[in-house]
Amino acid sequence: MKKKYVVFGSLAGLLVLFALYRSFFVHPKVNVSRVQRGNLLTVIYATGNVNADSTATLRSEAGGIVTYVGTHEGMRVRRGEVLLRTDDSDDLLRVEQAETNLQSAQVDLQDKLRNLQRNEALYKSRSVTHKDLDDAKTAADLAEISMRQSKIALDIAKEQLSKTTVAAPFSGVIISSAAKLGDYLLPNGVCFQMISPSSILVDAEVDEQDFANVRNGERCAVAFDAYGDRKFDGYVYRIVPKTNESTKTSKVFIRLLDPPTNLNVGMTATVNIVANELRDVLLVPRTAVVQLPESNVVYAVGGGKVKTLRVSLGATDGKLTEILGGNIRPGMEIISEPGPDIKNGMSVQVAN
Repeated sequence: MKKKYVVFGSLAGLLVLFALYRSFFVHPKVNVSRVQRGNLLTVIYATGNVNADSTATLRSEAGGIVTYVGTHEGMRVRRGEVLLRTDDSDDLLRVEQAETNLQSAQVDLQDKLRNLQRNEALYKSRSVTHKDLDDAKTAADLAEISMRQSKIALDIAKEQLSKTTVAAPFSGVIISSAAKLGDYLLPNGVCFQMISPSSILVDAEVDEQDFANVRNGERCAVAFDAYGDRKFDGYVYRIVPKTNESTKTSKVFIRLLDPPTNLNVGMTATVNIVANELRDVLLVPRTAVVQLPESNVVYAVGGGKVKTLRVSLGATDGKLTEILGGNIRPGMEIISEPGPDIKNGMSVQVAN
């Protein structure tokens, strides 16, 4: 029995010795960061898509059988270039007939004007009556009206002929083609869609709570899924003063300073809008700040001991936080990610 008590006593003593050893010689390891001065960018995060300001859906006004296709998807075209033509044989005949009618009307008008001049001279010599002169004037007037009508008919025929061709309204790239040689197009049938690459921009959706901080001209960093980790500089180009009731977001348009090649309409984009830039401020990792019921604190480490410091916070970019007030100095070591067991005055060992 005595032997049993001796064993239990020995175990208890060992446990006490182990606890004392841990208390005085083994300290929890912590990672620390140094308080630094630097610049802090306050950014607004948004997602969006690549779009273009100059876009066009081209239609064949006249419709009919396609007799010529001058472009395809992905091809660059020049302003005014004929991209498609439908069967224009009937319209060409109408133009030819209208031109013939106009020429005939012009000849008839010249004849009637010469006849009027003769009757005016004869009337002065009393060789014709006043009625003869009036009849000559009426015939000349009617000939002039007929000539004008013929000219209008020719203009109408030419306008109808022009509707058999589809031309590029600006220089750009064809992104969609819906007509092939021999196809029959209904009047106003869609033929092509095109964009101007120089007008490419990013439309981004900004959360309602951040929208008030967005201004025209603010700098942006834009990333695209298609270009990995690369970032492209831009600026806020337009702001739409309307909030989507469903998503609670508002649209802003971003113009890129140097767009990447092969940037396609519809690509996904991630946008960081620089809402504010603070210079030469005290910065600590956001994870170093602990929010207690009475205040915000950071845990400084000096001489292997923890010291709790109350701080006042400013702006944050999500990784770093500005320190506005508190007994904190540049170069001071603070615990990067303090756990719930960190207490003021406890002994710790710096791991990094």
